[in-house]
Amino acid sequence: MQYPPDHGLPLVQLKERRREMVVALQNRVGAISDDELRQIADIQQAISAFEDVIADIDCEQNEARSEAMERPGHLFPAFGRRSAVHSPA
Repeated sequence: MQYPPDHGLPLVQLKERRREMVVALQNRVGAISDDELRQIADIQQAISAFEDVIADIDCEQNEARSEAMERPGHLFPAFGRRSAVHSPA
């Protein structure tokens, strides 16, 4: 499985930890404690927060990329321009 970029945040690790905890609870016989549910809920809340931050970062990067694309000469500013040093005499 390929994950989208996590921008250096521990998102994948948190999702793996949540999965491990849920699987452990599924395989167990007996009641689930409030503390165990709280731990899973805390991890889920952290995952949601990281996903929001990542979405904001991606949005900002896309906006910056769009603004750069709108500026003339953004890719290769040297091309299409002649300087006095390189102009034929």
